[in-house]
Amino acid sequence: MSALVRSRRTVLKAAVKFAGFAAASRMLPAGSAAAQAPAQSAGASKKTEEKGSALILLGTQGGPGVTLTRSQTAQALVIGDRQYLIDCGYGTVRALVQAGLGFNSIANVFMTHLHNDHTSDLAALLSLKWTSGRAAETNVHGPFGTAAMVRGAIQFCNADTEIRIVNEGRTVKPESLFHGKDLDVSGITEVFRDERVVVKAVQNTHFPERALKRMPHRSLAYRFEMADRSIVFSGDTAYCSGLVELARNADLFVCETIGVPQREMMEQVAKDIAENRESIARHVIETHSTTEDVGRMASEAKVKAVVLNHIVGGPGPEGTLESFESSLVDSVRKVFSGPVTVGRDQMQL
Repeated sequence: MSALVRSRRTVLKAAVKFAGFAAASRMLPAGSAAAQAPAQSAGASKKTEEKGSALILLGTQGGPGVTLTRSQTAQALVIGDRQYLIDCGYGTVRALVQAGLGFNSIANVFMTHLHNDHTSDLAALLSLKWTSGRAAETNVHGPFGTAAMVRGAIQFCNADTEIRIVNEGRTVKPESLFHGKDLDVSGITEVFRDERVVVKAVQNTHFPERALKRMPHRSLAYRFEMADRSIVFSGDTAYCSGLVELARNADLFVCETIGVPQREMMEQVAKDIAENRESIARHVIETHSTTEDVGRMASEAKVKAVVLNHIVGGPGPEGTLESFESSLVDSVRKVFSGPVTVGRDQMQL
């Protein structure tokens, strides 16, 4: 077999993995250390003052692949004695326990969109909350399909529920505790308010216009406004002017990113492979943010600091974690002069 054929097959295999977000190269391990802004261990989250806030990155992996080093996308926001969960990808429940937070007191979950790398631990979360017997009522907020997803999660666990009701004498049913709410978002819209936080949302550009014409599903970004600061979660998105407005003057901009070399590889591969794979590759290319996109949005919004999250890609066989992370930071800083942190699991900000 010629070197050219071997090389082409290698690239195509990498492309298929990458197009499914399993990543074309090694994922960034949780313990990497190129943070460019102050961060603490998640154990400190319990020590937030009555009106202070702590953000814990529970999962920083981009895409539906499973690795041993990072969990899929999820963030916990602790405000005083309240916990709010943003996304719930695979590994979230374990990450909550690892962070010392647990999951029974979570009363509100916010889904950016319903791709499985943002939702796959939701059924486990709700089921384990119910099984504990100490679960708080939980509302799951998100785009169209969220209410149906919560009903489906309850149904998925129905056999376990029936068995425990009969064997253990339980009387509270999951559907009385867990509720899904489809958010109607047009422009920047307030979607939630309590005594701790005001949450606003806007549609981002993770789904292109041609897709929006064919389906009711949407993708959202969120802004959490608290007494001590404001934090914006981009969700999965390409450059988005609506997100720029949502993030205006925010203290912290938590934004997804895809490394430029990985995106360039996908652009090349998309020219050659089969139509369905090309569609997947095109989705990756068109609907995610490069580090320069992140920097541009951060600069235009005049945010104070950036945290890179939902990271796809990693150092190649000849690279190092330090050089990979530094390249991400350097790329953002081409157009944004503030602090930039490369997110990693269990990081607190």
